[in-house]
Amino acid sequence: MVKDGLITQDQLTLSRASVENLGIDLGHILITRGFVKEEELLKFLAKKLNVAFHHPKEEEIDQEVLKIFPFHLAKKNFVLPLYRTSEGKAVVVMNDPNDGSAQEELRGYYPEGYEARLGSPNTIISLLEKNHSQSSGLDSTNVIMEMTEADDVEADVETKKIQEIASGPKIISTVNNIIAKAKKLGASDIHIEPFRDSCRLRYRIDGILREFGNLPKAMHMAIVSRIKIMAQLDIAERRVPQDGRARVRLVGKALDMRINTCPTQFGEKVCMRLFAKDKVITIEAIGFSDRDRKLFTDIISKPNGIFLVTGPTGSGKSSTLYAGLMRINSPEINIMTIEDPVESELDGVNQIAVSEKSGLRFATVLRAALRQDPDVIMIGEIRDQETAEIAVRAAITGHMVLSTLHTNSAAGAIDRLKDIGVEPFMIASALKGVLAQRLVRRICKNCREECSTENEYQIELKKNFKSKGCDHCNNTGYAGGRVGIFELISIDGEVRKMVHAGKGEDEINKYLRQMKMPSIIEDGISKVEQGITSLEEVMRVAVED
Repeated sequence: MVKDGLITQDQLTLSRASVENLGIDLGHILITRGFVKEEELLKFLAKKLNVAFHHPKEEEIDQEVLKIFPFHLAKKNFVLPLYRTSEGKAVVVMNDPNDGSAQEELRGYYPEGYEARLGSPNTIISLLEKNHSQSSGLDSTNVIMEMTEADDVEADVETKKIQEIASGPKIISTVNNIIAKAKKLGASDIHIEPFRDSCRLRYRIDGILREFGNLPKAMHMAIVSRIKIMAQLDIAERRVPQDGRARVRLVGKALDMRINTCPTQFGEKVCMRLFAKDKVITIEAIGFSDRDRKLFTDIISKPNGIFLVTGPTGSGKSSTLYAGLMRINSPEINIMTIEDPVESELDGVNQIAVSEKSGLRFATVLRAALRQDPDVIMIGEIRDQETAEIAVRAAITGHMVLSTLHTNSAAGAIDRLKDIGVEPFMIASALKGVLAQRLVRRICKNCREECSTENEYQIELKKNFKSKGCDHCNNTGYAGGRVGIFELISIDGEVRKMVHAGKGEDEINKYLRQMKMPSIIEDGISKVEQGITSLEEVMRVAVED
């Protein structure tokens, strides 16, 4: 631009300083400072990108072409579909014709092809909202007036500025890179944490939080606002926690995120939980012993009853149930799931996402699902008495029900159901089995070596392994993801009598040990002796304080 005489070197230097300090993209700075007109800049960029510049007019818009592309995607990606060429291609005006995500979305909705042209983001959004409000029967003028009267004008101006910055290419690119890196590393959570002079970025990988440097503190508010926009949260509200969801596409694959913002002393902290739609594990890959794999398959294949998976948050409960559903899935069985949210897509399975905000609660959806002639119902989590009682009754009346609970042991699930309010005789009649599980990190095979069986826990081992750390495992000693350790109990006649009689967790556990049923620690020790994990890792996740 300097070479072509559009701006001077001094103007470029000043603008670059603003980019570094504020995190706003260079083009926005150049235009707002009056160094270059928007149309001049866009024409320059169009020439460099080898695309046509187009200033769209309302009379050019073909409503049939416009309606094909969903409004939320058009607004998110700054895309305005206009009309079709004589060859049938859709002419679309875009803020960034090189945006890979937008290109992929457009190819999906316009299989005949499209012709991209560069246009002003403000014009694109203005025409999109105007045409959307007309097709929706809304009067946008009245809506704007009502908002202005209801809100504080100064706060509204500040919010618009933040929204404008958050919609800039640099912020969008930064957030996209944060998410893409998390997916590449196999992270389950992203943490963005503000402090006085810094903003820390951490990923939870294999159950352990790891720090991945700092983000510019000056960009923190814009990054948080961008994430809020993705999750359709209120960017003006920074005093109370907010929950939302968003979906992105990475290399053609959908990634759902559960997003929470929480105010802290130095700004809003963001936590993003990632759910990969394509990540469905098999029973063979979970880590079951031969005994547990056969027993697990036998229990979930029963025509009726209830089967529970227990463990803390992030212990792989849903993944285990998904693996079970894929094992029994067939055209002869009607399987329905009720989840919050739907974590992975299962072919041939009817999946329902609950929404507490919309009044679509677990219990409400469960009642509806029972009228859909199901053979198997998976409930994401039993949280209250109403859901628990409906689930237990469904199990007694001829349905196989799979669900999860937050308890520390398999026998603890029975006490938990009683605490929720389910009668012991109903639990005894319905319950077929309980699986308690944890996830442990796999020991690095590259630097693994056999070591002494003596240990601080006074546990007798046939074999023991440790990893000294290497480049392959980033000197952590662990690589290759995580594997489950389990305690699986089948409810036999004696356990059923004990449940019916109101016996508690301690007495049931005592009986299970007498019957030589392996505990979760014993299953973990078996995996230590096989060189799959370390004793320290098993004790870290399986031993209660």
